[in-house]
Amino acid sequence: MITSSVRFGCGPVDVELTCESDRIRGKLADTFGLYNVPWPDPRTPLQLDINEAGEISELGPGRYLSCARMNVDSLRDRDNSLSATFRSGAVATGNPATGRWSVAIPRDADDFWTLIDLESLASLVLTEAWRNAGWIPVHAGTVVHSSTCALLCAGSGGGKTTLTAALIRRGWQTLGDDKLLLRLRDDGTPELRALVHTFNLHPRSGSWFPEVGDIEQLPVYSEWTEKRKVHPDDVWSGATLTQATPTHLLDLTRNKSGKPIRIGSMTAGEVLSTLLHQTVVPGDRVKARQILGVIAATANALSGLRVDLGDDVYASPGYLTVIDEALA
Repeated sequence: MITSSVRFGCGPVDVELTCESDRIRGKLADTFGLYNVPWPDPRTPLQLDINEAGEISELGPGRYLSCARMNVDSLRDRDNSLSATFRSGAVATGNPATGRWSVAIPRDADDFWTLIDLESLASLVLTEAWRNAGWIPVHAGTVVHSSTCALLCAGSGGGKTTLTAALIRRGWQTLGDDKLLLRLRDDGTPELRALVHTFNLHPRSGSWFPEVGDIEQLPVYSEWTEKRKVHPDDVWSGATLTQATPTHLLDLTRNKSGKPIRIGSMTAGEVLSTLLHQTVVPGDRVKARQILGVIAATANALSGLRVDLGDDVYASPGYLTVIDEALA
């Protein structure tokens, strides 16, 4: 095989991927290619070298971080480098300070699970690089109108994308429906920046958004979901922004009560708890302290609302007026 390299812009990070396998390169290209919001230079360099190995690595204890099929441990005897091990037998070693990662993939490993584990690897190396560049990744959507910027928080399938699209149709804008970066400015105020200007809409939402067209004909977001990729600016002109100052947090839940929508206030502690659940905090005291400091300062600047959405909330545009009024 011929080893070749390819570059990707992923927010404030410039990724250079070197790999022998066309299939692995293609999988990571799909993952890194999701980050389609241009960022200004200079960007933090990240080098990711992937090679095949003859043996399968054992899964580490995961004291730094453990999630799904990946365990991460700190190598304190190697300048605090990190070692990530995967259930497929792959292993990655990298130094977040230098941005250099080396990955070994077993030749005889199952291709499907190796590719799935590479998604986790991509998330790890980007998260560490973003933190090194001064940003914290946040799993949330946003809607923006004038000086109001609301973070939309919910679990997977909780309705962030659908509500974002519905509010855009009412004149709001967005930084994205799922992945954002957060930091504190020099004056201590929080700043959000966009990473992805692509929505992931489920085909069943087509009846609510006929202007999108036949959603089932659009590209699939991933192997794990029926959701399709939608470029909001192609549907609603001027829908996206690149940066904003957050002012509110909406904690979204789904109900079967029959009521289209219910809104209630949140305490400061509830806002902090919800925001904490939207990021990953590793088992490293120094990094954890930095992350928690930013999250706490941001939560302190936000007003929180709990928004309970019923199945029929999008049946009539008037139901969402209550959100406009609550955020006004």
